[in-house]
Amino acid sequence: YLPEVRKELKICEAKSEKSSIYEPPEVELKDLPPHLEYAFLEGDDKLPVIIAKDLSVEEKTALITVLKSHKRAIA
Repeated sequence: YLPEVRKELKICEAKSEKSSIYEPPEVELKDLPPHLEYAFLEGDDKLPVIIAKDLSVEEKTALITVLKSHKRAIA
């Protein structure tokens, strides 16, 4: 004997929201602890990320390059 299982599925319409890569939202940047800073993946004020402040210039450049190459996954 198997109990009868009743499942109801709701029909929902797919959302067609644009990615934040193409239309970055306006964000309010807050004060960070002294060991962190903001870096931006687009221009001087779009797609902010938080990185360690004590990275060398080369490390920051390398990190931002990697983040930019994967921004579709994180934006």
